[in-house]
This record gives sequence, structure tokens and C-alpha cells, in this order.
Amino acid sequence: MSLEMEQRVAKLEQEMMDLRQELEGLKRQQPVEKSNALSARQSMVDQFAPKPAQILKPNSNLEPKPKIMTNPEEKVQPQRTLEERIMWALPKLFMVILVMGVLWGLKLVSDYGYLANEVKIILAYVLSFALAVIAYVLERKKTGSPAITISLYGGAFIVGILTTAASAILYEIIGLTMALVIAVVYIGYGIIISYLKKNEVLTIFVAFTSLLLPYLLEYMDFSPVIILIYVVMLFMMLQFVILQHKQKLAFYLATFFSLLAVSIIAFMNHDNRVAFAIGFLVVLTIYYTSWCRLYDAESKLKNIHVGLQFSLGTFSLLLLNFIIRPIEYSEALLLVVVSLFAAVAGYGYKQKWQEAFDSAVTLAFITLCNTLLVMNLPGGVDQLLFPFITFAGVMMSLRLRASMMKVVGSFSFTITLALNFIIHEPTPFFSIDHISLIMPGIYLLIIYVYARRPKETLTSFEKFMKEIYVVDILAVITAGYFLAYIGKLDELYFASVGNIPHLTCLILALLFAGSLLVPTKYKGRALTPVLGGFFVLFTVMLEIIPYNMQGVEWLNIVTRIVYIAVIVAIMIDVLMKGRIYQIYQEQAEKLLDQVVSAGVVLTMISVWGLIHQLSYNSLLDWKLSIAFSTIALFLTASISLWLSTVRNLQTLRLTGFVILVIAFIKLIFFDLSALDLLIRAILFILIGGIGLLLSGRLLKK
Repeated sequence: MSLEMEQRVAKLEQEMMDLRQELEGLKRQQPVEKSNALSARQSMVDQFAPKPAQILKPNSNLEPKPKIMTNPEEKVQPQRTLEERIMWALPKLFMVILVMGVLWGLKLVSDYGYLANEVKIILAYVLSFALAVIAYVLERKKTGSPAITISLYGGAFIVGILTTAASAILYEIIGLTMALVIAVVYIGYGIIISYLKKNEVLTIFVAFTSLLLPYLLEYMDFSPVIILIYVVMLFMMLQFVILQHKQKLAFYLATFFSLLAVSIIAFMNHDNRVAFAIGFLVVLTIYYTSWCRLYDAESKLKNIHVGLQFSLGTFSLLLLNFIIRPIEYSEALLLVVVSLFAAVAGYGYKQKWQEAFDSAVTLAFITLCNTLLVMNLPGGVDQLLFPFITFAGVMMSLRLRASMMKVVGSFSFTITLALNFIIHEPTPFFSIDHISLIMPGIYLLIIYVYARRPKETLTSFEKFMKEIYVVDILAVITAGYFLAYIGKLDELYFASVGNIPHLTCLILALLFAGSLLVPTKYKGRALTPVLGGFFVLFTVMLEIIPYNMQGVEWLNIVTRIVYIAVIVAIMIDVLMKGRIYQIYQEQAEKLLDQVVSAGVVLTMISVWGLIHQLSYNSLLDWKLSIAFSTIALFLTASISLWLSTVRNLQTLRLTGFVILVIAFIKLIFFDLSALDLLIRAILFILIGGIGLLLSGRLLKK
């Protein structure tokens, strides 16, 4: 290289460095706006600067930071308004109306004998071809809107398929093989049009119409294996359109109808079940392969797609169970499905798709449990697996926060729970049947604890569920199932005589008392009011009327004492501002008078019932029971009046006076004639002493 050339290269390098420094200074001053002159100078530097010079100082502070370039093609498209959507859908609707009108017109002409069947079929094919040609011409000349051209292309497809079916089945003009060839040609036309026009509605319609053909093929007595191959190939060809244009709705619908088509044809043919099962697995494999390619972990609708993936997975597992039922060693096919779900889970784990991984793992686990069900396992194991499988589905829907999956999973779990409870009994006590009754209650408790966990943000579906108290109602359902289970134990082991569910009543009282001690954020907003309502109802039903238990009087008496103790404990806690008062402080301050008054009345009624029950069971003399009931009235009135004075409770004061009047009426008009002199004297001494003590307290206050 000559000296002159070296000087020119050195000069260019120096100029390049000066320009780079100037560029960095301008970037620091104006990071957003760039002038045209600066862009031109930068492009000149990039053009003349040699590559080695760019890496002379890799640690230089002047090195430009990488910029994130936005692709102009990825701009968010504006959403169509409702009016625009309606205008876009109208051409399709009118095309369907036009096709129906033409077909009915041809039938009317045929009925009058103007045209032969062959002429009608030819005219229908001409109409199909003409619609496609018109659409092509309008598209080439750009005189029609895309909605019109797509409707015309779709109309050509509709007419062609219907004409082929009519010519082969109704009129028997062309042979079955020729009809199949023509139908396949039209289906190929539909797939090509869907691919070229990128219209998802057209793809859905082509998929739906094409998957009706297997039923016609079954009518035509084609080999079931040929029909199976047709469905699999059609579903595979649709993937080219779906994956190319990211048509997710068409993808899910095509999968649903393909799985349904294979299943229905399999049910109609008792032979070749192995071939149909393998074809079903092929469709399922294609579905999950395409799903992994379509799934976008950054999408706002990712939970919906994961929910649809899980729902279709469980639906396909249900259909596969019906297909493989007559097959020997059917568990081998289910193990293949387990491997498929495991592969999807592995791919999701590799791609760091947490929701997809959870869904696939749950499907693999459910399928594995399903595999155990079809094996020759000890009797009763399936009774445990069925509720557990539905429970796993509910837990996965809660984990993924997928709305539709929650609805479907909860419905399945509810049906399974109801059937399980009706079928099984807790006898013998140590048995699979008994465990089958216990486990759903544990599942409900786990679901409730997991469902009420705090969330940073709520989806619209979760907000709606919260507004209608779904999680709170779940707490009530959980407690209700536990009480129903206790009721079954009661019926078999305690209430065989008299049919009185004392054990259930005891557990209800304890649950109600326990719910009062638990903060609302843990138990929900509906559990305590519901348990409280049933507690009051059972208090009135069981505590007032005495009844003979014939050998188990102790259980009756214990139940009454427990109810009295619960009521008294609640009143003492509220009056002393204990834990229950602190939890319900706002309500307790407003309703303190009414709550204490109701508690006093319920306590008096319960004590009366206990006294008369003791007399009914000959554990207490009837004269003493009369005296004790009168003493209970005066004691209740005295306590009510004293508490009303101390706490300034007006309702309780009125209650005390009413009870006192009732006590005097009973004493004068009933007790004097029913009691002998000794008991009457003792009774009056006690009542007089209570009255004097009360009067002194009231006057002192």
C-alpha cells in the first residue's frame, strides 16, 4: 500500500471516530429525536468504517447500546365495532339464504316435472362453478369487498358438497366411488381457499362440513378403515391452514369434531376397535403437536387456551375409554396416552410454560389413574379413584385459574360426589366403602382452602364468583357434607331407635360454636349464619318436646346439656366482650340487646325441655319437675331484669318482665293445685328469696 493510500485510510478512520463521538453526544442529549442529517452521517460511517476498527476498543464507553427495533408489521390492528362485525357477517348469511333458495327452487321445479334429476344436478354444479368464478373475477378486478368474495367462495363449496351428496344418495345418478372423488376434490378446494383467504370462519365451516362426510361414507358402506384414514388425513391437512394463519378457534373446533367423528364411527362398527383407537391417538397426537406450536405464553388469553387444552384432553380420555372397552389389554393404549401427556409436560417444562406444564402433568396423572381402573385391581379401588380423578381436575382448574375448566370440573366433581354419597354406606366401619365416604369430605376441605387463598388480582370470572358468594357457599357445602356423613353414622349406629339424630345435633352445635371463634376471612361469610339458623331450628325441635329413647336416655340428656352450654357460653362471651364479641364487634354492638334476649329465651326453653325430659324418662319426680320449671322461670326473669339494669338493655328488660308475668301465672293457676304442701312451701320460700334478692339488686342500682 502506498503512503498516500495509508494517509487516506488514517484520515477516514480519524473522521469515523470523530463522527462516532459526535453521534454519542447527540444521543445523550436527544435520545428520542434524530435528524435526517445525523442519520445520513451515521449511514456513511457504517459504510466506510472497516470491521476491525469496530472491535479495537471493546470496553469503550462510546459503544452504542443495542436498540429494540419494532416490526411495523406487528402493529396492533384496531378492533372492529359491533356494527362492522354485523356488516361483515351479513354476506355469509345472505349466501346461505341464497343457496337454500336455489336448492328449494330446483326441488320445486323437479316436483312439477319440468327438469329431470340429471339436469338438476348439472345445474347445481354449474351454480357452484359460477359462484367460484364470480368470486375470482370480483377479486381480480377489486370491485367487491373481501366479505363478498369469501362468501361466494364458501357458497361454491356448500353447493358442491350438497350436490355431490344428493346425486349419490338421493338420486343415485353417479356412483359412490365417483361421488367420493368429487367430494374429496371439493374438500381440497375448501382447504385451499381457506389457506389463501386467511378467513377463520371459512376454515371452521370447511372443517365442519368436511367432517360430516364420514357419516355419508358410513351410509355408503365404505370400509371403516378408509373412513378413519380420511378423518385423520383431513385433520392433518387442516393443520397447514390453522398453523399458517394462527386460527385457534378453528383449531379447537376441528379437533373436537375430528375426535367426535372417529368416536361415532367406532361406536357404529364393533370390529376394528384397535384401528380406531390407534387413529384416535394419532388425531390426539396431531392436536397436541399443533397446540404446542400455537400456544403463546405471553398472551392474555393463555389460561383460556390451557383450559381448552385440558378440557379436550379429558373429553378425549372419556371417548377413548368407550372405544377401548372391548379391547383386550386396553391399558397399553392408555399408557401411550400417558406418554403423550408426559411428553407435552416435558416440552412445557423446557419452554418454561408453567400453566401448560401443570395441565399436562395433571392429565398424565388422571390418565394413569384411569389406567389403573381398567386393570384387574382389588375390588373397591375404583371407588376411590373416580372421586380422586375429578378432584384432580378441580384442583388443576383452580391452579390455572381457567374459568371454563372450573365450571366443567366442578360439575363433574359434584355429580361424582353425589353418586358416591348415595351409593356407599359406612358399614362395615373399616371398609373401602367407608373410606369412599370420608375422602370426598377431605377433598372438599382441600378445595376450599386452596380456593380462598389470597390473589393479587382477580379475573372478571373470579370477581363474579366472589359477588355471588361461591367460595363462601363452598364452605357451607363442605360443612354440610360432613354433617351428612355424621348423619349416616347416626342412622346406622345411634339413631336406630326413635330415628333421632342426636350425634348429628351434637356435631352441629360444636360446629356452630367453633365457627363463631374463627375469623370470617378463614370460614367465609355464609357458614356461621347458615349453621346458626340450623342450630336455632334444632334447639326448638329437640329441646322442647320430650321423647322416649328406650335405653339411650343418656344421649338425649347429653344433647340437651350441650345445647344449653353452647347458648350460655355465647351469651357470656358477648356480655364479657370475649373472642366472639371481638370478631363480630360491629354487629355485636348494634344487636347486643336482641342477641342476649334471644339467648335468654332459648336457654329457658332448653332448661324446661331438659326438666320435662328427665321427668318423662322417670329420672325426676313429676312434682319436682313442676317446681323446678317454675323456679327456672323466676330465675330466668330475675337474671334478665338484673342484666338489663346493669347493661341498660331495654329489650332484655321487657323480656324479663314478660317471663316474670308468665311465672306468676303458672305459680298461681297451675302449681298451687298440682303440688302438695311440702313442695309448695319449699317452692314459695325459694321464689320469695329469689324475688327479695332481685328486688334488692334492682333498687340498689
